[in-house]
Amino acid sequence: MAEPMYQPTHQPTYIPVLPTRKSALTAYRELATTARAAVAPLWTVPPPDPARPRVPLRELLAELARAQGTGPAWADTGCRETDRAAARVAAALRDVLPGTSLRPVTGVERPGWQQTACVEAARACGGGRGMGIRVVPEPPGDTRLAARLHGLLERIARGERSAGDRLPLDLLLDLGAVQDDGELAFAEKRALHALARLGPLHPWRTVTVLAGACPGTEGAVEGYGAPFADAERYDWDLWHAVAPTPDGRRLPLVYGDYAAAHPRGLRQPRVIPDGPPWGLLRLTGERAFLLGRVPTRGADHAAAVRAMARELVETEDFDAAPDSEPKRWLRACAEGRGPEGAGNPEAWARTAHGQHLAYVVRQLRRRPPLDPLHPVDAAGWPV
Repeated sequence: MAEPMYQPTHQPTYIPVLPTRKSALTAYRELATTARAAVAPLWTVPPPDPARPRVPLRELLAELARAQGTGPAWADTGCRETDRAAARVAAALRDVLPGTSLRPVTGVERPGWQQTACVEAARACGGGRGMGIRVVPEPPGDTRLAARLHGLLERIARGERSAGDRLPLDLLLDLGAVQDDGELAFAEKRALHALARLGPLHPWRTVTVLAGACPGTEGAVEGYGAPFADAERYDWDLWHAVAPTPDGRRLPLVYGDYAAAHPRGLRQPRVIPDGPPWGLLRLTGERAFLLGRVPTRGADHAAAVRAMARELVETEDFDAAPDSEPKRWLRACAEGRGPEGAGNPEAWARTAHGQHLAYVVRQLRRRPPLDPLHPVDAAGWPV
C-alpha cells in the first residue's frame, strides 16, 4: 500500500459540523491559511437531492477530499447508510479515504457493516489518522449509551489485537440544537454526564462537544424585527459551562458547533432554486447571531438585500469581526459593489459560514485551551 499523502503538522482547536455543499466548502477554502489550520471540519454528507441527478457517494467523497486538502477532517456518511446501499457505502469509504486527509465516522447506532467498513477504512488510511465516534449524549441517569459504546470499543480492540496496530479514536458528542435557556440547561447536564461516563472508557485523542445555536431559515417567517433580530450563541455558552469542570479539564476537550446553520439543515436535501421567497443574512458576534430576513426574488429584492447588509456592517459586531473574505463581501454588498451584486441564498450561506468560522477561530485563540501544555503526537494531536 502506498504511503498516505496526509502529513498533518498542527493541532486543530475548532471542529465545526459542516454540510458537504458548495457554500460550506467554499467558505472553508476561503479561510485565511492560519485560520484554516485551526479548523478540522466534521463534514456531513446530506441525503440525495430529489430535484437533481443522484451523485455517487464516492464522487462526493473525492470532491470533498480535494476541497479539504491536507488539513485533518472527518467525513460522516450517515445520511447515505441504508441497508440497500451498504456495499456501495462500504466500498466508497475503503476506496476513497486512503490517501486523503479524511477520517471515517461511526457510532453506536450505526449498523455493524458500517462500523466494520469504518475500521477497515481507518486502518487502510494509515498514518495514525484513526476515526471518529459520533454519539448523541443521553439524559443523566441513563447508562445504555455507555454500555453500547463500551461494546463498540471492545470490538475495535479485538480487531486491533488481530491486526497488531491501534487506531486513534476521537469522541464526538453531538448535543444537536441548543436554542433557549431550557435547552442549554438540559444540554449542559447531558454533556457533563457524557464526559463523566464516556470519557473514562478510552484514552481518546480528542473529545469534542458539538452544539448548534444558529436559527434556521424556517424561523424567519415571523418574529424577525426591524432591522434585524439577534439569537444568543448558546453553543458558545455551553462550551464555557462544560470546559472548566473537572472532567472537562481532565479530557482533551475541543470546541465544536454547527457554524452558521441549524443542525436540522444538515440532514435535509439541498434547497432547490425555486425555494422560499425569503432567506437570511447572518453575522456572528461575540455573544449572538445577528439575523436579517431578506427576499430572494421580486423587482426590489436586490435593494432590500443591500439595505439589510448596510444595517449589519454598521454594527459594532461587524467592526469587531476579523478581516475575512465574507466580511469584504458584506461590505461590498452594502455599498452596491462587486460582481455578485446582492447574492443569493447560496452566497449568503457561504458568507455566514465563512465569517463565523473566522470569528470563532479568533475567539478560541484569545481564550486558549485550558491545558496548553497537554502533550501532542507527531501529527499535533493530543496523546
